[in-house]
Formats: sequence, C-alpha cells, structure tokens
Amino acid sequence: MSPLLHVGDLEIDFHTVSGPVAAVRGVSFTLDAGDSLAIVGESGSGKTVTNRALLGLVDAPGEVRGSIRFDGTDVVGRSESDLRKMRGTGMAMVFQDSLDSLNPVFSVGSQLTEILRVRTGLPRRQARTRALELMTQVGIVDPENRIDDYPHQFSGGMRQRICIAMAIALNPRLLIADEPTTALDVTVQAGILRLLRRLQDERGMALIFVTHDLAVARLVARRVLVMYQGRIVEQGVTEDVFRDPRHPYTQALLAAHPARARTWRDLTPIPTDFATEPDLEAQLLEITLSRSVLDKEVAHDS
Repeated sequence: MSPLLHVGDLEIDFHTVSGPVAAVRGVSFTLDAGDSLAIVGESGSGKTVTNRALLGLVDAPGEVRGSIRFDGTDVVGRSESDLRKMRGTGMAMVFQDSLDSLNPVFSVGSQLTEILRVRTGLPRRQARTRALELMTQVGIVDPENRIDDYPHQFSGGMRQRICIAMAIALNPRLLIADEPTTALDVTVQAGILRLLRRLQDERGMALIFVTHDLAVARLVARRVLVMYQGRIVEQGVTEDVFRDPRHPYTQALLAAHPARARTWRDLTPIPTDFATEPDLEAQLLEITLSRSVLDKEVAHDS
C-alpha cells in the first residue's frame, strides 16, 4: 500500500537581495494513513516551513522544489484553486498562535459555521448544530453558551481547542499541528496533547506534530524526525531514537532536557557546529544504514 504522504528531496529557498537563502535541503520522508510523526528541531531548523510547503503555503520570495505527493497527487506546482480544495478535506493545519488564526471581530461560532457552510453547503442552522458538536468534541465546556463568544473571551488553551475544531471540521486525512502548545502552561499543554491523540484515534487520521521538545514528541508520535540546519539528521521509531540516538545533535537535544539532569550544572548549551553540510550527509547515511542493518538482524533473529 502506498503511503498517504510522500516527500522526496524537498528543497526550499528564499530569494533575497543578497542571494538565495537555503531553508530546507534534501528532506525526504513518508507517512502512512493513520500514523503519527513528530518533526523536532530548534527554531530555524526548517521544520515549520517544511510543513507549510505540504499545504502549498510557501509564498514568494520562497521557492519550493522536489516532490510532495499526498494521496497519490503531487502538491508542488498545483494551482491555488486545487490547493484550496485540498486544504481542510485532505490536509489541515493547527498553527502555533491561536490569536493569529482566529478573526478577532467574529465570534468563534460564526467562524466555525462559515467553514461548514462554504465548504459543505450546509444550511445555517445545521452548520451551527455541527459547530456545537465540534466544540463539544474538542472539550469546550457549555458550548451552547460559548458559541457566540469572541476569541479574546477564551483562554489560550480554549482558543487552541477552537482552532483544532476548525481544523477537523472537514474531516481531513492528515492533521498538521505546528507547535500548538508552545505558549501554554504544562497542565494545559498536557490536555491539548491528550486531545490530539484522542482525535487521531477516533478519526483514524494521520498526524504530524511539530515541536522543539523531544519529550513532547515522545508523548504524541510513533515516529520522529529530527531536523538541523534545514536537513533531516535522524529519523525512526520514536522509542528507538530515544533509546539509541545516533546523531550528535539528537544526543545533545536529549542531554539538554531538564528531566535528564541531576543538577543545573549538568545542563549545557547545544553546540552550533556539529558538522558541515557534507559531514551531515555522511553521518545521516551512516545512521540510516546502521539502523537498516539492525532492523534486518532483528527480523532474522525473530
């Protein structure tokens, strides 16, 4: 069976007066229907722009090259009208800042019902009923009395739940969550993570979760992909990567997590000069080959 999403040799440049800036180089990965993938990396590693490219959201001066095949159809080069049809029903995205995602002058209910009316043709009353159902599904308490409230009347966590409701309104096959819990406190963050996992299980949709925190990735995704300087340096089953990280950058990310430190003196900054680009490619090849050999040995032994 073909994967739901296949990204091949993806490259993204941004053209400036000083010349092109390489944001993403040689990114390749696949995602099966119903599976989950976390993309991990520090700010500027290319993880967010990679996911924007999946939805055709990289505008000029950005240039996208390579292959992005979703459900057998290449996304790169498709017309804007085709991309609009795909967004929401095929792929949908939850962005980091809920205030930027929601229109402050319309109630959350009107924004939810507009999606349903425009994209599905539901009459106003039925769309409102469906909006209430979506609010209930994402954990909004007393939705009948909150549906006409405005975004600023909700807490950060509740606003993010509204954004998730909007993202799943058209039953997408793939949900992309771009650091949706970064600005939230730990308790609220945990609730959002549980919600995403539950929705994925109930709806059978695939999930891409973007984060800078490997510990969060471990909670939500079966597979993990680590990016550094616009390239993938390591990818595999999440528990395998946690148990046996191969690339120095992945090792440094894990070592920098407070949970692994006995005292604050054990926490050290992550170096910025792990390798030059050729060295990165060589190390990634070595990691991929060694994991492949290990998988074959395990399969042979079993």
